[in-house]
Amino acid sequence: MHRINDDYIRDFFGISADEAGEKELADIKSRLVPLRFDHGQDICTIEGEPDGMFFLESGTAIVLSRDGEQINVMREGQYFGEYAVLARQKRLSTVRSQGRTTVYRLNSGDMMDILSRHPDIYGELMKRVYGQVSNKHTQVIALSRMQRGMLQSPHNQTPMTALKMLVHYGIVALIFAAALLLPSDSAVPLFLVPLAFMIVYAFITRRTVESLVISGMLAAVLVYRSGISAGYTDALMDTMISPDNVFTVLVMALMGAVVTLIEYSGAVTAFRKLAGSRLRSRRGVRLSAVAMMAVTSIDDGLNLLCASAGLRSAADEQRSPREEQALMMSMLPTVLCSFSPLSLWGIFVIGILVPINSGGFGLFCRSIPFNFFSVVALAAMLLFSFGLLPRSGALKKAETRVKAGGELWPAGSERYLVKDETETWGRISNLLIPIAVLALSSVAVRSIVSGSFVVDSACGLMLTLIVMFFLYCSQKLMSPEQFAEQLLNGIESMTLPIVLYLLSICFSTMLDRLEIARYFDGLIEVLDSVSQLIPAMLFSASTLLTVALGSSWSMYAIAFPIALHLGGMLGLSLPLCAGAVCAAGIAGEKLCVVSGDSLYVANAIGCDPKAVLRVRLPYSAAFALISLLMYIAAGLIM
Repeated sequence: MHRINDDYIRDFFGISADEAGEKELADIKSRLVPLRFDHGQDICTIEGEPDGMFFLESGTAIVLSRDGEQINVMREGQYFGEYAVLARQKRLSTVRSQGRTTVYRLNSGDMMDILSRHPDIYGELMKRVYGQVSNKHTQVIALSRMQRGMLQSPHNQTPMTALKMLVHYGIVALIFAAALLLPSDSAVPLFLVPLAFMIVYAFITRRTVESLVISGMLAAVLVYRSGISAGYTDALMDTMISPDNVFTVLVMALMGAVVTLIEYSGAVTAFRKLAGSRLRSRRGVRLSAVAMMAVTSIDDGLNLLCASAGLRSAADEQRSPREEQALMMSMLPTVLCSFSPLSLWGIFVIGILVPINSGGFGLFCRSIPFNFFSVVALAAMLLFSFGLLPRSGALKKAETRVKAGGELWPAGSERYLVKDETETWGRISNLLIPIAVLALSSVAVRSIVSGSFVVDSACGLMLTLIVMFFLYCSQKLMSPEQFAEQLLNGIESMTLPIVLYLLSICFSTMLDRLEIARYFDGLIEVLDSVSQLIPAMLFSASTLLTVALGSSWSMYAIAFPIALHLGGMLGLSLPLCAGAVCAAGIAGEKLCVVSGDSLYVANAIGCDPKAVLRVRLPYSAAFALISLLMYIAAGLIM
């Protein structure tokens, strides 16, 4: 039975079943040229001219990369070679016959002539091309967003038995009942009840969202003294109707759309072509990683993806162990995003700060120099790039393994290796133009309208999406319908971060209503005697809280109100206090062994997650200790 038959051609080109369609079918069939290849013959070669696309009628063909590595297998009914024709570029890979094969070639001129009569098929082909390119990348980004703020524990992968559920939630119900017995004017600080419960519950169960929900319910019971459902519903509604929270949720959703559209355009692969043609040393690879992640630091998933996709081949050519990449890819994505108020990380933190301090945006910007963990980590990674940072035992072992002729990756990495990516790339302008528009329009749009300097990331994101629509659709990378589809996919990908944000804000508001500030006011004399150590204490306590929760985002909602209230009450530098909490969130995530960070770094670079942890933890601990000493010094000086 022929694979490339009339039904196949009709389906591929979208040909109708009427008389006109039959003529179209006959015309296309007359242009298909049958070719036969013996075992080992090349059907098309890398750097070859784009003379047409191929349909595999029978047999099997393998796809080879530039270094001769097999990266894909093509079987009967599949097609290849269309990217070079559409992009007007030379072949990016070699396709070799495995056994005897028969293919049909559609010459370039005939292909473009047919597609000119079927623009919808042209758009669909481009969608398939970039869909193949970004498939692995989309998985990495989706994984990073799904794991952001989520703890990892094997026992959460299996359902609970009925008895276990009865015991588990029965204990929770008893705690709720006991909390209701506490009078509202109790001498016991009531805010400690839900706060301590959340920390302990998250640490035991490793379920972040559930911990926030149940703790929020417990706090609502103590605040409203009413039924669990009614009190917590009222608290959530109050959180969701706040203009500040509405703005933050809108910006997070739009940011998700922008990042997803950039991925879908195939632009993230552009760095690979640039790196492959210019990098000739391991130092160059490491410095390029810093530069790539800095330029794309609107999202920690996006900059990780750009650097890992762009530099993997170049790093392998320089015989760089994967553990070396793991250190930089583990440290730098969030660190670099923490310096930008327009990154998703910055938007989240500013959203937490604004309800506490009306000048939240300015406070965030002034706190950046006091984010000592990020400053230390960035400086250390630059030293590492130049070969000046002492290497840990794990890195020394990796270097020894590679020098002895071993694999570039450690044992256990096989399932994370990328072997089946199509070697195609997009345009770097499709990535840099949206980022530049976002940066400029976030500052300019609202400032021009109001006549005074205003930074409005929502306006910037809206204008960026408009520019992206015309930029991508005019290149036929996607149709307007596909653009809208990916925009919605991007918004959907932000569901978990948005839920975490709203739950955290709601919980923080409940703690405030339990008069957390009043209890600190009562300790003013004690705290004043150690006020110079408060920044260091905030950093230490917030780091430990992040490790326990596995989420800096949840920690920020709890720690920022306390930190800023203490800072204001004791006359401390608010940027220093805010910087200490910002730094603690990043330090805690890098020190947490049960967060999802190691898993999505492992997927991005092709390395065992345990090896990622072994490399990251010693440096994270050292950076945290240095940061602690810097906060002690800053407290004494300021």
